Amino acid sequence: MYGWGAMNPTAIKEAAKAEFPMDKFVSIWWPNDADAASAGDGAKGFKTLNWHGAGTNYQAFADIQKLVIDAGKSQTPKDEIGQVLYDRGVYNSMLIAEAIAQAQKITGKKVVTGEDVRRGLENLNIDAARLKAIGLDGFAASFKTTCADHNSHSATFVQQWDGAKWTKVSDLIGPDAARVQPLLDEAAKAYAEKNAGWPARSEPCDNK
Repeated sequence: MYGWGAMNPTAIKEAAKAEFPMDKFVSIWWPNDADAASAGDGAKGFKTLNWHGAGTNYQAFADIQKLVIDAGKSQTPKDEIGQVLYDRGVYNSMLIAEAIAQAQKITGKKVVTGEDVRRGLENLNIDAARLKAIGLDGFAASFKTTCADHNSHSATFVQQWDGAKWTKVSDLIGPDAARVQPLLDEAAKAYAEKNAGWPARSEPCDNK
């Protein structure tokens, strides 16, 4: 399944109603806890892909609990903390914070611009040691961005709904890059040739 919004809980509930075997139902695009819970016990066994941890069993989350939630500064309902989309927000916030820090390092400036932060995003190197240092040990795989690879994520894992929460049920699964990358390169070249002057960029990417 590749869905969004109301499509996800609808598809899960209809699959359960039709008695489709849930362990054979896999989503590649991000149903949340409420989507799965909407089908009750019928959703047990439903699977999705993910690239970061679920739950709150990480030091960074303990810090968030102490400094944000217990301090009354959170805008999130307490029962949503640790759910898949909350954790994705934490992951995204980590990327932005690391990009800002990297931009400051590259430029030597304390106050950085959007262009500076773009350079920070292009030069991230978040390895296992860095993840541990920021309290996210085991939360996600290491990655490094470059001018040639603005994404770096190359693997995902399968998680399964047990009726109350997501449980990781596979190791990281990488793409068949040797087969897929040449197809992407060919398509990108054809697009660039068809659309003369594309892509345009205000300044070149520069890895530090």
